[in-house]
Amino acid sequence: MEGKHGMAGGSNYFLIWIIYLASSAVFFAVFWKFSGLLGRLPAWLLRTIMATLILTPAWPRGGGEVPAPALMVAALDGIGSGPEAAAGGLAALAIGIGLATILSTGLFLALKLRRGQSKWHSRHDWRAKW
Repeated sequence: MEGKHGMAGGSNYFLIWIIYLASSAVFFAVFWKFSGLLGRLPAWLLRTIMATLILTPAWPRGGGEVPAPALMVAALDGIGSGPEAAAGGLAALAIGIGLATILSTGLFLALKLRRGQSKWHSRHDWRAKW
């Protein structure tokens, strides 16, 4: 971790990540509560997208040594160097959101199917009637 900024840069990096993750956890907890009002599948998808937006890492365009949150990379590169510069962070976000949405939907459907089968078996089990 000892790069051109020395050890102090490394400890600041981890401190900043801890602060970022702590504030993200608070925001996500509030978001979790309010997204539950929408129903199961929309809540799962929105929570997945939000977690992906918060947690996806990307490397800054300037060739930084350490990753940063992709949303921040895209925003700061876009502000500092124009919309073309934000492409790296946006690509990481797009791939992350796509994969996370596919996995989340698959998991949701698998759990729903499993739950539905267990209900069917409990209603149609001949031993349960005796």
